[in-house]
Amino acid sequence: MTFMPDPGNNPSPGSPFEEDINELYEEAPCGYLSTLPDGTIIKVNTTFLEWTGYSRDTLLGKKRFQELLPVAGRVFYDTHFGPLLIMQGFVKELAFELLCEGGKRIPILLNSKLKRDSAGAPRLIRTTLLDARGRRTYEEELRLAKKKAEDAELAFKRLNEILEIRIAERTLERDRIWRTSQDILAVASVQGYFLSCNPAFTSIMGWTEEDMQAMPFTSLAHPEQSIELAQIMERLADGQPISRYDMRSRHKDGTYRWLSWTATPEGQLLYLVGRDVTNERIQIEALRQTEEALRQAQKMEAIGQLTGGIAHDFNNLLAGIMGNLDLMRLRISLNQTAHLGQHLDAAMSSTRRAAALTHRLLAFARRQTLVPKPVDVTLLVQSMQELIRRTVGPNIAVEAHVEPALWWTLCDQHQLENALLNLSINARDAMPDGGKITIRTKNMPAREAEAVLGSHVQAGDYVLLSVTDTGTGMTPEVIEHAFEPFFTTKPFGEGTGLGLSMVHGFMKQSDGYVTIDSRIGMGTTIKLYLPRHATGEAAAPDILAEAIPRATDKQLTVLVVDDEPALRDLLTDMLEHLGYAPLAASNAQEGMAAIESTPQIDLLVTDIGLPGGMNGRQLANAARQFRPDLKVLFITGYAEQSVIGKEALPPNMEVLVKPFAMDAFFNTVNRMTGDLHK
Repeated sequence: MTFMPDPGNNPSPGSPFEEDINELYEEAPCGYLSTLPDGTIIKVNTTFLEWTGYSRDTLLGKKRFQELLPVAGRVFYDTHFGPLLIMQGFVKELAFELLCEGGKRIPILLNSKLKRDSAGAPRLIRTTLLDARGRRTYEEELRLAKKKAEDAELAFKRLNEILEIRIAERTLERDRIWRTSQDILAVASVQGYFLSCNPAFTSIMGWTEEDMQAMPFTSLAHPEQSIELAQIMERLADGQPISRYDMRSRHKDGTYRWLSWTATPEGQLLYLVGRDVTNERIQIEALRQTEEALRQAQKMEAIGQLTGGIAHDFNNLLAGIMGNLDLMRLRISLNQTAHLGQHLDAAMSSTRRAAALTHRLLAFARRQTLVPKPVDVTLLVQSMQELIRRTVGPNIAVEAHVEPALWWTLCDQHQLENALLNLSINARDAMPDGGKITIRTKNMPAREAEAVLGSHVQAGDYVLLSVTDTGTGMTPEVIEHAFEPFFTTKPFGEGTGLGLSMVHGFMKQSDGYVTIDSRIGMGTTIKLYLPRHATGEAAAPDILAEAIPRATDKQLTVLVVDDEPALRDLLTDMLEHLGYAPLAASNAQEGMAAIESTPQIDLLVTDIGLPGGMNGRQLANAARQFRPDLKVLFITGYAEQSVIGKEALPPNMEVLVKPFAMDAFFNTVNRMTGDLHK
C-alpha cells in the first residue's frame, strides 16, 4: 500500500523554526497520530511509539488505527467514531483502550479532527491521544479519600465519646491514687512552696498540707545539704528534671528522715514524687559496715596465711643455704676442697627453689612481670607431653587431644608451661593408685565463651586449654577455696598450696579465666581460657648463646644501673671478666649522665624499681631519646604492670626476672649484643 505524506502545516524545509517544531512534535507529553480516512497510519510521534512499543516501520503505511484497538473498540470506531467524525468534523475526549506491542493495554482519551481537500472530500485525520492512566488513578484515589474522610469523621465522633468516658474514669483513678499512695505526691512552685500534697506527706513527715503551704520546703533540708539543694532548685528552675535525689528531711517532731525525690518541671510548676527510704539507708549502711568488717577479716586471714607459709618455706630454704655455706667455709679453712661442688649445688638448688617460691607469690598477687608473646598452644602441649609423662610417672597415662587449626594466644609462654605442669602434677596427686590425665585444646568463639563463662566475660574469642584427671575429685567446699594461697588438701610438708593460686594469678595477668569442674569420685577438669591473639604470628624463638662470648677484637660497653651495690658490683665484675667494658650507676640520674657523657654504650642493663623519682622504664625511654638504637635489658624481681605493661616490649628490649643464674644473664647479654660482636 502506498500513502501520501502528511501535508500538514509544517514549515517549509529550511525554515528557522522547522527544527524546534519537529522537536516539540516528537517529544510532546501526548501522542500525535495522522491517518488516512480509512485509518491507515501515515505519521506518529516518538511519545506514541514509547507508549505502545511499536516502531515506525511497523506502523507507517502498514497498519490502520483500528487494528490497535480491542474488538469492542474497533466496532465502536466503525459504527460511532467514523460517522460522527464525518458528520461534525471533530471528536473530543472519547475513551479507548490501546493495544501495545506486547499485548498490554493502556487507557487513552482521543481527540480527532478531520481535514478535507478543496473539493470538500475527506483527506486526513489528525488525532491527539492523552494517557488516561493517571486520570483513572486520581479519580479512584479521590473516591477512596472521600470515603476515608467520611469514615474518619464517624470514628472521631465515636472516639470523642469514648475519651469522655475514659477521662471521667481516669480522673476517679487519679484521685484514688492521690489519696491512697504510700509515696508522697505533690505539686509545688519553682519558688519552692508546696501548692498541694497528698495524705502520705502527713503520715510520713507529720506536716499537714496547710503547714507546707506556709513555708518553703528548702527549710526542711538538713543543714549539710542546704547548698546542694539550692543547686538542685536552680536546675529545676532551668527546666531540668531531677531523678532520685536523696535528701535528709526534717520531720515535724524534729528528727530527720531520708526522702528520695523525683521532680519534673513544667512551666512554673514542679511535679514531685517522694519516697521514704530511711530504712533502706539504714540497711545499706549496716551492710557496708558488715562487708568492710568481712573484708578486713579476710585480709587479716590472708596475711596470716601468707606470713606463716612464707616463714615456714623460707626458713627451710635459708637453713639449707646457710648450712651448705658454713660447711664450705669449714672445709676451705681445713683446705678440704674436694666436696665443695656438692655444697655449691645444694645451695644453688635451695636458691632456685626460693626464686620459684617468690615467682609464685608474685603471680598470686598479680604483680609478677610477664613477657607476653604470641604462643602456639598446640606446639606447647606437644613439646610438654614427654616432660609431663616423666613427671607424673609410669602409673599415669597421659593423652593429648589438640584441635586442628587452633588459634594462637598472647601470653608468657614459660608461665603457661609452668601452669600446665602444675595442673598435671595436681592431677597426678589426685590419683595415688594411678589413672589418666587428658589434655585438650579447643577454639572458643566469643558467643560460645560468653555462654560458658557468663555475660561478665570480656568480649572476644578464646583458646581453651583443659586438664582432666580420673582422680578423687573435690567437694564444693574445696573448690570454693582452691585458688586461695597456701590452701592445700595435701599432708603437712607435701605442698605449699600455691599451685592453683599461681595459675589463677597468671590467668588474671593474661586477661584470661580459669574454672574448675569436679565431683567426688568422678575426677576434676580445670579449664584455662586464654584470649585469642589476632595476628597469629609467632615470636622469634629464644636462641641461647654460649655462656662465654667468643673472642672478638671489639670490646662492647654495658651500662649497669641498679641500686643494690652487691648485685651491681657482681654484674660489673663478671662483665669485665668476660671481656665487656662495664659502667655502673646506682640510680637513673647517674645512669642518664653516663649515657650523655659516654661516646659508646652498646647495652643498658637496668633495674626497674630505682630510687630518686625515675624508674628503669622511664630511664630507658629517656635514653632512647638520646640513643634511639640503644638495646635495653630490664632486670627486676618486682614490677607493677603499669611499668612494663601487658603488651609485648618494643624491639631490642627484654626482661630478666630476679633472681637469675649468671649463665642466664650472660646468655641474654650475648644474644642481645650478638650482632655487635661482628
